[in-house]
Amino acid sequence: MAGGMVRRLVGARDGNVAMILAGGLAMLTGTAVLGVDTATLYLEKRRLQGAADAAALAAAADLDNATARAQAAVALSPDNATRLVTMMPGRFSRDPRLAVDARFLANGTPGNAAQVALQSRVQPIFAQVFGYRDITIDARATAARIDLAGFSIGTRLASVQGGLPGALLSQLAGSELSLSVMDYNALVSGQVDLLKTAELLRTGGSVQALSFDEVLASDIALPTLVTAMAGATTSSAAAQVLRSVAGKLPNRNVRLDTLIDLGPLGSRGAADPTRPVPVDAYAFLREALQLSSGTRQIQSAVDLGIPGIGQVKLWLQIGERPAGSHWLSVGEAGQTVVRSAQTRLWIDVALLNAPLSLGSVRVPIFVELASAEARLAQIGCRGGPANALVALDVTPSVGRAAIADLDPANLPYFQQPMPLRPARLVSLPLVTLTGLADVQLGGVSAQRVNFSAAEIDGNVVKTVSTNDIAAGVASSLLRTIDIRANVLGLGLSTGLLTSTLGNTLSIAAPALDLVVGQVTALAGVHVGQADVRVDGVRCGTPVLVG
Repeated sequence: MAGGMVRRLVGARDGNVAMILAGGLAMLTGTAVLGVDTATLYLEKRRLQGAADAAALAAAADLDNATARAQAAVALSPDNATRLVTMMPGRFSRDPRLAVDARFLANGTPGNAAQVALQSRVQPIFAQVFGYRDITIDARATAARIDLAGFSIGTRLASVQGGLPGALLSQLAGSELSLSVMDYNALVSGQVDLLKTAELLRTGGSVQALSFDEVLASDIALPTLVTAMAGATTSSAAAQVLRSVAGKLPNRNVRLDTLIDLGPLGSRGAADPTRPVPVDAYAFLREALQLSSGTRQIQSAVDLGIPGIGQVKLWLQIGERPAGSHWLSVGEAGQTVVRSAQTRLWIDVALLNAPLSLGSVRVPIFVELASAEARLAQIGCRGGPANALVALDVTPSVGRAAIADLDPANLPYFQQPMPLRPARLVSLPLVTLTGLADVQLGGVSAQRVNFSAAEIDGNVVKTVSTNDIAAGVASSLLRTIDIRANVLGLGLSTGLLTSTLGNTLSIAAPALDLVVGQVTALAGVHVGQADVRVDGVRCGTPVLVG
């Protein structure tokens, strides 16, 4: 009987639904409790991350007062026991070769970023039943201010006489440009916006491109480029000269990406007229013509109009720029370098008004220069654009200067030493006077050059020198020249002739220095020097990174 009762209980089905419903309600209630607490934690995590982002942005905007700025941003958040755990200034690099976690360097200099860590505590609503009284939540954020500067090398604005600028540019262009000194002065005083030039090339239909970088990487016809330059200058005089030049240029192509690096600005496609990247029109035109020239050698004979100087014959050989370097670049501190091209120059100068006993006197001067270099070392934007500071580390060009004769056919072979021989300075019926001087320019370490906001706005060019030839190229050479006399007859005092020639050269030294200075300045290279300028600075606004 007892066994039958058990069998009836086991087989009974009455009340099963109620039991299942009771169990299900318990599970649903538990799930709802956990869901409410989970949502609370999620919302608090989002709120805390927003507070961390705001604190990092505030700190990066004012690194001098970063902790105070971060604290002030945290104080604006709802309480929830939110506190600033750490605030670490440092340097952020956008280098894609670095892992994301390695792009922020704590206490790195020059500082441009801040990393903050925040913490808050939340009291769960239902989880307290299980003993969870407080739950700690953490959030971290990194913000960086990306400051940019554009700078260039070899852009000294020379004061010239005679027809040298027109002759040099015409040789580079391969056609007669007929530039006057007035035209040259209009070019060196006119500023061309590189970004506006690229925009005009892109929107004018001559180049199929979306970004500035794509424009620079395109084949651009020289006349098209120079016409765009004319549209990108605010100087009406420079624009007129550029349009005239454009009509006389051959239809050669040029790719500007080997000349200009716009850095982060290269991804854009429209210029901001309030934030240009300016450069003087002459330097831009000269560099573009050099880039497009097939031979890269200039030969010319000009009268510079310098007192005491007759005709000047010059041979200028321009080498290739070092791989990966540019004439002008836009970038961040510590990452950007510009370099000049290797250059060889031979100037054969005829002196006027030589003493009667000497007849005509010539002084051939040879200059060989390695690349000068400028590195963007620091951008200071803590006081805003009006107080921006830019520092460059500049290494002047080093090489060789000589008074000597040579074979111009050897000029293009930069990998081989230039064979020099004593220069024939004076040729008389019975006597030939020769001279040889050779000065090696010593290597120097980089020198720090600072530019203020006023100097940047004023397009100030600064020069760094090796100090080997502080008194001038010709003057330095003439101090060491070895003059020899080759006598073919009798009755002549060679001592008198050599001393007379020495005195003549000493008197002519300032004029010879002026010749060398004008030729090298217009070519964009300088003996034992590097000329640099900052073409613009952009103080960035902080953005979240990492």
